[in-house]
Amino acid sequence: MHIKIIDGHDCIGGNKILVCSKNGEGFLLDFGVNFKKWSLYFEEYLKPRTGKILHDLLKLDLIPRLNIYRPDLLAPRFDSDECVKFVFLSHAHADHCGLIGLLSEQIPLLMTRETFALLNVMDQLKPSVWEQLTIRTRTRSEDEHVRADVLVNDRKKKKRKICVENVEGQLEDEFEPVDIHQCWPSVVKVLPVYHSVLGAAALCVEVDDAIVVYSGDLRASPTKEEEEFWRSKLGEKRLALSKRTEQFVKEVKSWRDSLRKPMILIVEGTRVSRGADTASDERTVFENAVDVVSRTNQLVIADFPTKHLERLLTFIKVAQTCDRHLALTPKDFALLQCMGKIDPTWQLSEEEMLSLRIYHVAKVEFSKLEKEAIQIAKSSDLLVGPKQINESPEKYIVAAGYFDMPQLLDIDEMVLNGSIYIHSTSEAYTEEQQMDYRRFKNWLDRFGIEPLGLVFEKGEIVFTKEFHASGHLSAQELEKLIETLQPDVIIPIHTEEISWFVERWGAKVSTQGEVYL
Repeated sequence: MHIKIIDGHDCIGGNKILVCSKNGEGFLLDFGVNFKKWSLYFEEYLKPRTGKILHDLLKLDLIPRLNIYRPDLLAPRFDSDECVKFVFLSHAHADHCGLIGLLSEQIPLLMTRETFALLNVMDQLKPSVWEQLTIRTRTRSEDEHVRADVLVNDRKKKKRKICVENVEGQLEDEFEPVDIHQCWPSVVKVLPVYHSVLGAAALCVEVDDAIVVYSGDLRASPTKEEEEFWRSKLGEKRLALSKRTEQFVKEVKSWRDSLRKPMILIVEGTRVSRGADTASDERTVFENAVDVVSRTNQLVIADFPTKHLERLLTFIKVAQTCDRHLALTPKDFALLQCMGKIDPTWQLSEEEMLSLRIYHVAKVEFSKLEKEAIQIAKSSDLLVGPKQINESPEKYIVAAGYFDMPQLLDIDEMVLNGSIYIHSTSEAYTEEQQMDYRRFKNWLDRFGIEPLGLVFEKGEIVFTKEFHASGHLSAQELEKLIETLQPDVIIPIHTEEISWFVERWGAKVSTQGEVYL
């Protein structure tokens, strides 16, 4: 067996891991963007050329030289013996799946139903060619003014092979369902885990005479003492979601004990350098938000990522608890609707729907999904605009972030003055993001909006995190997980602290990013 960490070794994000059996057949674990490397060459307004996308990314060493790419992108042939049978996508974060648009449609993508639903929704919101789940083919232009080596969109679609359980009858024409056992002859288990995006999963695969376990990204389940709070305040389905990591550990341990084969654990270590950090969990986020919202009669603006459906559900609960409506954009509401269609677990209850309102944003171009969301909102009497917010600001929590700030210009200044902004998303990691937040401060100052979850000190932004929960295991939680599973080989990924693993497990830890067994 050969395991190569193509990307994600000694850094956080950009996971691309190749696992090959002794006969040369293998699979990839994730195919994400390494934002640290990406930012060396690109930023928001400096992007790869879509007409020469493979050429550009290969030349900058941002993607591996493997025979895995779409032929319509003029994929070159490489001297590579590996035969990639499938690609596993652990979850719908760009640093794990942000380059799937480049992959050949003949290589099946393995993922959970929830991840498929998220990617499918985002696909309809016009992503870049390298991000697309649905393949819109490209070809040489017939325009004599366009260079012959530059590709253009010919508006045709190709069916992409996917391995997703229990979506029969729900797939659009762009997808061809494939049974994972047609791709890999041995046991393959997709095991859901608890992370900051719905649908996250780990993968367990028999390869040769060993078990390969890939954790993806995951965080800890609540303790037994906390379960009653989750059940009573957040609901049974949220409790079941939160227990996924716990169930994953139990199933892997049981499987390993029954097979009695060596285990290779490829595991994330995002937070190990933070020691005994005191990051909040989703319970704390809920309690802190309820405390703030219940004590104000001003408008509340809540900033959380659209894809973090669990956080969205948390703010629905906050709105219900505080007798308010949560006003979503049409795009956010479309995400909720699509998730419910593909996975009925996440269909909103009648009570949850009553607490929602859809804010009719002031723009002229809407995606098909957004148009459908607006029509549903109109027919259900859920559509609101600036007039309703201005008349009763104490009745609303408006979901809005940095890029939504222009929409707040329709709200009366008297309403905005003294309103509260809750920062319930991750901190700024890059210099560009830091600049965004300095600009964001101008918006808050201009309208007298009080920020919570971040403070500005001497021109610098400090994220206080009382409304945000990490999607990753703490050092103590990760150590407990590894000790429980007792792997024979540990391959750290998604971490800058490989030494932390070596200090605890010594020779069991692979430090080179490449393992031959």
